[in-house]
Amino acid sequence: MSGLKWNAISTIAVRGTDFGVKLILARILLPEAYGIVGMAMIIISFLEVVSDMGLFNALVQKKEDEFSNLRYSSAFWFLLVIASLFTLCFYGFISQLGAFFYNEPLLVPVLNALSFYLFFNIISIVPRVILTRQLNFKSLVQITFTGTAISSVVAVALAIAGYGVWSIVVKYLVSSSTIFLSYWIIVRWRPQFEFSWQSLTELAGYSTYTQINNILFFVRNNIDYLVIGKLVGAHVLGIYTLAFTLSEVLRTQLYSILNKVLFPVYSKIQDDTAQIKKYYLKIMRFTAILTFPVSVLFIGLSENIILAFFGAKWLEAADPLRILAVASMIFAISGTPAEVLKGIGKPSVSFYLNLINTFVIAMPLIYFGQKYFGLNGVAYAVCIHYTTSRLAFHYYMKKYIHITDEEVFLVLKKPVIAAIAMLLMIEAGKLTSLENNMVLIVAGSMGSLVYILFFKNDIRYGIKLLSKKQN
Repeated sequence: MSGLKWNAISTIAVRGTDFGVKLILARILLPEAYGIVGMAMIIISFLEVVSDMGLFNALVQKKEDEFSNLRYSSAFWFLLVIASLFTLCFYGFISQLGAFFYNEPLLVPVLNALSFYLFFNIISIVPRVILTRQLNFKSLVQITFTGTAISSVVAVALAIAGYGVWSIVVKYLVSSSTIFLSYWIIVRWRPQFEFSWQSLTELAGYSTYTQINNILFFVRNNIDYLVIGKLVGAHVLGIYTLAFTLSEVLRTQLYSILNKVLFPVYSKIQDDTAQIKKYYLKIMRFTAILTFPVSVLFIGLSENIILAFFGAKWLEAADPLRILAVASMIFAISGTPAEVLKGIGKPSVSFYLNLINTFVIAMPLIYFGQKYFGLNGVAYAVCIHYTTSRLAFHYYMKKYIHITDEEVFLVLKKPVIAAIAMLLMIEAGKLTSLENNMVLIVAGSMGSLVYILFFKNDIRYGIKLLSKKQN
């Protein structure tokens, strides 16, 4: 509960600030700016996943012993070398290859600059492991918020001053460097001048599966950006980026919170199947309750939201936003199965599920969806591969922690009924002959109020739990 409390604060403070800044930047900048940075971040984020080598998850999952500090030091020096090599490679050839692939010359200086974002993120892994193992989520939140706040102020100032795409680039750089310095100040651990290959190879069995699985998960979640950027360019990618960001903003951050908390928790209780099952079902209900109302707002009021907050230049994002909101609901109802599998020492299961879903389902569907049906086709493809993925994970949750279909139905029944009632109320509110902003306020408020009434007791209980002093 302490972890959930501090990570909930993180979502409200850190992600809320970050999302607000994105709204401001979208108002100021054109879709092309978002598209160019989106192209660059696909490359940067992929290399960030690769560079981790699965060490973060392996170090968190490994039980504490007398060799832990040697493992931490060895991992730090190894990651420092990897980070330095990646930065040199960007200036040597990676940036040029990225610009050639997308046929976008501006990507060369953008990627060169963002290579330092990658550098700072890689060398922050070990101190982040230490705080995560300690379940010290308060410090993790404070560090992240510091980086977000400082970088947001800088980015908005640069955008207003007319720096365009560079305002977003600098935001990433200031955030990652500030977070690294904060880790260095707050975490008392310092690397020793010692290194052991053996201490790293001991982690190889676990880290190999988790690393490959992370790569597959990344490819599956970003193939839509890659295909759109390659086939139709920066403008359309910018439109899609906004739609995906809006539809996934709550769910992705909520899962970030839960995964940070539950992976170390599942690892600690990995032999207690009954307790894991209890947590899993509670989290499934929790994610549905929080995710559904935001998704329903986007389903019912996508055009109104786009016009009110971003302007007519972004209106093309309305239809993909509506479809992707459905996809977000599909993903949310499955709880945190990947964290369960990692926590109980079965990352290979996630690996094979993601391998099949990525290459057999996601990639072909997204490619043909974009080619023949445009952005809406991509959005529908995301819905389909989310569905197949969640069904496959559900099968293994039944196998390993013995949940039943009936238990899942009972957990999700009330959130689904509440979401339907909310959507009907929004549609009723849209029948009024008010101007756009008033329709958004009236219909959105009516739908939200109906949804809240379904969960008034849960809200009181949640506030009571979070208000308790946590050790």
